[in-house]
Amino acid sequence: MEDVRPDRVFLRDLKNLDRRLNAKFNGSHFVITYDRGYGEPVNIFRISGDDGSFRQPNSRDIMVIKQGDLASGETMDVRLKKEAYAYELMNREARRKASEEIRAMTLDNKIQLKNAYQKRTNLGKTGSAFRKITPKSKNVVKI
Repeated sequence: MEDVRPDRVFLRDLKNLDRRLNAKFNGSHFVITYDRGYGEPVNIFRISGDDGSFRQPNSRDIMVIKQGDLASGETMDVRLKKEAYAYELMNREARRKASEEIRAMTLDNKIQLKNAYQKRTNLGKTGSAFRKITPKSKNVVKI
């Protein structure tokens, strides 16, 4: 019997869905198999025409496999939307942290520049970055 292979586009889409999926010809039909990582691959789906005859696999079969994914309990579209939302939140957090880091560096540099300018122009002592507390004369006890 001649070597019967599925369409390359179908195989690419199948591998994009899950790398462990594969399509094999069993002599009369194509069968979608799943490699569990141990033992022989398991048959999960048989591709046949409406009357049970042979046919080439196509995008309809990819959609049936996507809809039959019961591991997560949700459709592929919902999972992809959740992943996109999680990625967006991660990007927002990274932008916020970068903005805070730049702001913190700017504040530090502002104090350093101010002190350097005061020293260079001989305007007196450089100011502290912290609030100074001066004792009031009323509270000072003389001995």
